[in-house]
Amino acid sequence: MVDEKIQNLTKEIFNADPQIVHLGIIDLEGNVLLDQSSAASTPMEPDPDRIAFYNQLGLRRNTREHFDEAYGKTDYIHITREKMQQMILYLPKITIYLTLEKSMIPEEVKVTAQKIKLLDSDIMKTGI
Repeated sequence: MVDEKIQNLTKEIFNADPQIVHLGIIDLEGNVLLDQSSAASTPMEPDPDRIAFYNQLGLRRNTREHFDEAYGKTDYIHITREKMQQMILYLPKITIYLTLEKSMIPEEVKVTAQKIKLLDSDIMKTGI
């Protein structure tokens, strides 16, 4: 069963932009807290490949944080692929992984990241 706070955060994220296709919420150790498609009304159980991918996101976050003092913190990562776009947001207590519609332009991705970070500030005050 997924925690109610995480379910509420998920709804808020999907409401932030209709071009979000999929999301994963990962804790600081790389463990999956939630994996859900925008087309589904409930979270799904991620397959082993996705679990491994999310674990790697946790490792990459730790690697990036090593350089925070020298270069500043990473706000978000935007990756454009042939068939989709990905965004990874580093929030204080969680990492959010999103797949986005291929048609999104970089400015739209930036606005979506900012909207989610504002959601986070309210929801994270109560803790996940």
